[in-house]
Amino acid sequence: MVEKIIDISVINVGEIDGRAYMNKRDMSRIGVDDFDIIQLINEFEDSCAVQVLENDEVEVESIAVDNGILDSANISDGDRVKVRKAHLNKEPITRVKFGIEPLEGQPVEECITYILENFDEMTSVIRNRPIYRNLQVDWPDAGCGHVKISFLESDPEMEGDEVGIIDPSGKEIEVQLVPASEMSFNAVLVLDVSGSMSKEDMVVKGTGTAVEGLRRGLKGGRDLENLLNEFDEKKVSRIKGAALATLLFLSQKVSRGWGEQLSIISFAGDVDVFEVDYGTGSPTPVIACTGQAKSAGLEIIADYVSKRCSKGGGLTFMSGALQQAYEMTTKFEPNSITGKMNPTMIVLLTDGQPNKGNGLGINPVPIARKCGRDYPNTVLYTIGLGEADNRLLKRLSEIGRGEFYEANDLGELTKFYDLLARRFMIALKTEASELVEEIPDDIFDEPEEIDETDEVELALEEEYGGPGDEIADDIAEMDALEEEFDDDEDEEEYDEDDY
Repeated sequence: MVEKIIDISVINVGEIDGRAYMNKRDMSRIGVDDFDIIQLINEFEDSCAVQVLENDEVEVESIAVDNGILDSANISDGDRVKVRKAHLNKEPITRVKFGIEPLEGQPVEECITYILENFDEMTSVIRNRPIYRNLQVDWPDAGCGHVKISFLESDPEMEGDEVGIIDPSGKEIEVQLVPASEMSFNAVLVLDVSGSMSKEDMVVKGTGTAVEGLRRGLKGGRDLENLLNEFDEKKVSRIKGAALATLLFLSQKVSRGWGEQLSIISFAGDVDVFEVDYGTGSPTPVIACTGQAKSAGLEIIADYVSKRCSKGGGLTFMSGALQQAYEMTTKFEPNSITGKMNPTMIVLLTDGQPNKGNGLGINPVPIARKCGRDYPNTVLYTIGLGEADNRLLKRLSEIGRGEFYEANDLGELTKFYDLLARRFMIALKTEASELVEEIPDDIFDEPEEIDETDEVELALEEEYGGPGDEIADDIAEMDALEEEFDDDEDEEEYDEDDY
């Protein structure tokens, strides 16, 4: 199979919905139709992919392209580029992750907060964009200032120069957004301390370094030391594993010193909010991670967590815990370093199913849905242990624009908490039709093979600007006659050799 590639001139026509336009004749030369995906490649091998439409106002051997597409590929107005039909990944995209980078010196926290509250605006910016490895999209008029959106990864994975397509006939697409650089964010840790969490079935592995780090970094009392000593055993209770993970999360946050704030909520049949008194006589549920509160805060928290997690009991009032967690975000102060409000991550850890409503309802989904709307500057992550209702936890995380993790041992659990302490990610589900309008029904079909005569016709088109059907037929006939003549000569040589 021979790939059709043509060399044409680029016209930057400003903003045209992330698309390109070509003359009908040029489109037929490379075998594409309306809404097909093409690739543009310049002399330096910079490339981009774009959906193409026919427009005969575009001159032959020219292509009119959206300026955002060109900027992302370092291609300029007037450049000569090679154009071909895109090399498509055969599976439609179901998940895509983008990095968010501020370009005007504005805090990345401000950009993430803006996108959390205005996700529809961002989807309009990436609408109709094919997905490929070096995709970058400029968003100059974002409400938080100029932002660059860069492709990071997808399902299925893009390899080499492959281009991925979001199928508009599909259902939901997961769009994940992460800051291009590390950012500060607040957190509310919601810890299940019900009876089932006392079950001793968490395998201890991969935690030695973390435990020793806590021993050196914290100066808690005997309760803390007793808690850490338990991790010398082969198995510990779920609640003790949760306590270790919580302390690791807090230790990470404190060591960063970025003006972040934390709260801890534990729940069983009721909800308990941890409070600390920093010597003012007024206990507060907000744990500061800078200044004098650094050391004292962790020591007090370590004692609280170890005592609270020393036994479990009661029912599982998940709805109340979630509502309290969202309401807690209003108690955080502006970041002491940036002066801005940080976004907040809520992390819910449980091993069971909700079984108490206490006036809010046993099912926590309505609470999560309402709070997600009322507190747009938050994301909700869920972690399941043991017999947790993972389908419920996954649904809660989807509603909360976060992720769900299932921890099968203590090493996995501590790894999740360590990751969450450092990385803020938004994960949103959106209808596929919100990201792409239309693609041809046959876009994933195999390209048709091109025979030798087609190659001749294409060469004649490049040279003379015409279809060249008759000339191509003549050349094919001449080739056939030449082959006959060669065969006759071979026979004559053979006869002469016989004599």
